[in-house]
Amino acid sequence: MTWRSHNQIGGAGRGGGVRTQTKASSSHGHIPPPPSKRAPRPPPPPLRCSAPPVAQVRRRLDRGSSVRALPPVSTIDATDFSILSEEHTPSVTSSFLEKKSKHETRNLNMSSTIGGSLSVEFGCLRKHEVRRLSTRQGSGRMLSIRASVVSSPDTLELSKANAKQAEKMVRVGVLGASGYTGAEIVRLLANHPHFGITLMTADRKAGQSIGSVFPHLITQDLPNMVAVKDADFSNVDAVFCCLPHGTTQEIIKGLPKGLKIVDLSADFRLRDINEYEEWYGLPHKAPELQKEAVYGLTEVLRGEIQNARLVANPGCYPTSIQLPLIPLIKAHLIELRNIIIDAKSGVSGAGRGAKEAHLYTEIAEGLHSYGITKHRHVPEIEQGLSDASNSKITVSFTPHLMPMSRGMQSTIYVEMAPGVNTDDLYEHLNNTYQAEEFVRLLEKGVVPHTRHVRGSNYCLMNVFQDRIPGRAIIISVIDNLVKGASGQALQNLNLMMGFPEDTGLQYQPLFP
Repeated sequence: MTWRSHNQIGGAGRGGGVRTQTKASSSHGHIPPPPSKRAPRPPPPPLRCSAPPVAQVRRRLDRGSSVRALPPVSTIDATDFSILSEEHTPSVTSSFLEKKSKHETRNLNMSSTIGGSLSVEFGCLRKHEVRRLSTRQGSGRMLSIRASVVSSPDTLELSKANAKQAEKMVRVGVLGASGYTGAEIVRLLANHPHFGITLMTADRKAGQSIGSVFPHLITQDLPNMVAVKDADFSNVDAVFCCLPHGTTQEIIKGLPKGLKIVDLSADFRLRDINEYEEWYGLPHKAPELQKEAVYGLTEVLRGEIQNARLVANPGCYPTSIQLPLIPLIKAHLIELRNIIIDAKSGVSGAGRGAKEAHLYTEIAEGLHSYGITKHRHVPEIEQGLSDASNSKITVSFTPHLMPMSRGMQSTIYVEMAPGVNTDDLYEHLNNTYQAEEFVRLLEKGVVPHTRHVRGSNYCLMNVFQDRIPGRAIIISVIDNLVKGASGQALQNLNLMMGFPEDTGLQYQPLFP
């Protein structure tokens, strides 16, 4: 028997190889010795991330060269990986060898009471990531693995109770799947290890598949969309409600009480019913739910969101504005008066409905303001900032529609408190968000661009000194469909269901 090395990812010369056992053939039936003059092949370099982690793992498993027999190992290095479950195998212990950096390969040895031991090499398994993987050794065997970084070596033992709880698949319904935010939810859930879509509604597209409406989603095997009135919620644990303002209230009121709900409309964002009715021009039909709803600005209200049944997902403009301003207001670093916000959004922020103002010939090669002094996000912005200051705050807010499909930038002008400079603002924002995955302060002087967050759940921001003494300029950018809508909604449902909030959201921005 000889060992042969295979390059697994990216072709020859890229990435590392996995050794697989193969028989050497010869016409005389014996194993020929290696050539005496050939220099030994150097060991392959560590595997680097050149594709999404799960794609790397699946590719290795599909090619059948990542499983080989090894003796069991009982020690663990400083990187701790716990096996959540191994179907058809009643007892599992595991350990990792040769701890390397977070973006290199790790070798997992699993000894079980059935089928001996397995070794599977993984590329780029992220911290806190849970993946469900199939192997080629044994029929129908499934492994589920969670990764986490620990500070000291330890021993792994499988907890059956924890494994069962962690492996529970959350059945998700998407109400309004034929709109932009609904389609974005479906796209994001394709990479989620714990959430599976069991229900999709779209009244005008009832009976159609999601792939017939959005061809970019045709690769997913999902149920056909149905009308809301025909929806069966008996097979649903959680719901994303992506319906228009005004229609959501009665629908949510009629949902089973045990469901977790994230509402992407504005129906439950404003605590004051009178304020909602004034700004949206609609009577509120579920005031009892208004009292129950928790506002879902994840990085600010994480603790309340975790225990909520109903979360009101923030609007896109309020998300991009509140994330930089709330920490500064709480720290008394800026004045509460004369806050001016100049915000710009891609056309998808206006929804998918057919409107003359959103025709290509009306939008292209131009820029226009809308909702001047009366945009519906104004009371939501002022509510969040007032909560941070414990006093009433009003802002000057003017939104603009840009000739681009997605993206949002808020340019915010503030007066700094006496004795405060832009370095103080920068340092406080840096301290506030340095541990956050999805809110990033750029290096000083770097200007955030909307293309830097396209297709991702990130919010990028920075602070600049104004020419006017005592004033600062804050620039914040998000993707209005992700962090401004569906991505933050998924972030919130992760928290509500007890999963790490970045699960299924590790998408890097698209560029260019």
